[in-house]
Amino acid sequence: MLKELLVEIKNSNYISKSNIAIKLNKPVELIEDGFQQLIRMGYISEEDNLNSCNSYCGSCPYAKTCNKMPVKTMKITEKGEKLLAN
Repeated sequence: MLKELLVEIKNSNYISKSNIAIKLNKPVELIEDGFQQLIRMGYISEEDNLNSCNSYCGSCPYAKTCNKMPVKTMKITEKGEKLLAN
């Protein structure tokens, strides 16, 4: 399930744990636990970004609050990319 979650993270323009839960047909709590496991295992990293977002504002659900509050983003690490390549 963790690799499926990692694939969904990679394929998402922005990450919504509830949307991923629906897509994978899993409870949101399980998806949240999966995120924590992926972070702990070093496959993804979580960053607080203020003024350093790489997405286009028009497609970002946080565009209205951008520059007003930090937005946490997920990044797939090199280790995560290697797992996806297998």
